[in-house]
Amino acid sequence: MEFETLKLEIADGAATITLNRPDRLNALSFQLLAELHRAMRIVAAAVPKREARALLITGAGRGFCSGADLTAPRPNDPQDPKESLRDYFLPPVHILKNIGIPTIAAVNGVAAGAGMSLALSCDIVVAARSASFLSAFVNIGLVPDVGASWLLPQALGDARSAGMMLLGEKLPAEKAAEWGLIWKCVEDDQLMTEAGAMLKKFAAGAGMSYSRIKQLMRAAPQNTLPLQIQMESEFQAVLRDSEDAQEARKAFADKRPPVFKGR
Repeated sequence: MEFETLKLEIADGAATITLNRPDRLNALSFQLLAELHRAMRIVAAAVPKREARALLITGAGRGFCSGADLTAPRPNDPQDPKESLRDYFLPPVHILKNIGIPTIAAVNGVAAGAGMSLALSCDIVVAARSASFLSAFVNIGLVPDVGASWLLPQALGDARSAGMMLLGEKLPAEKAAEWGLIWKCVEDDQLMTEAGAMLKKFAAGAGMSYSRIKQLMRAAPQNTLPLQIQMESEFQAVLRDSEDAQEARKAFADKRPPVFKGR
């Protein structure tokens, strides 16, 4: 699949997107954002066919993503920043947040600004020990965007998210894991091994279960407890008769690992 600023691979149910502007720490140019949107659409289209059952996003070189590329040429459309956010930044992140498969960010260096939002929009974030997270907007006289002002308070609460957004200081990966912003911090040379094993596990897992778990998590903040329990019950009734659930019961009786097909 031909792209100039990223790489996309889909094989054995596992999709991998690698941001590929290492000379710019994978800063988000408008070209990269447009290609990321196209790549995300390709992955989303592969989900119903069960060709893509999990997605990993990482960055080439020594950085995950340093945020928006402020020096990149602008496209020939309005200079209003609302237009660029609406037309370029939000579409790929919207797909990422709503796609019905597990998503993993393997953060191999700095994840700053919109790059941090991209990483935190994934279901699970694994970071190298040398990586860091930076809400850099205040340092250039702007406000958090691409969902950062929602993502950080949801993960960290008011006190820590306010510190990140108002102080504009790097949060080391180890501290990010300690605070619960990310799933895990690992040694640098173990990052892709850890993330790759997780990707492989998800790609071979019970896909309908993953999809419904993600729906439950999205609904929980707005639901009352009774409504959430009702939603769980409805999903459980559907999944109980799925091929994967039947296979899991049979595998348990046979004392063997289940072989899931994602249906």
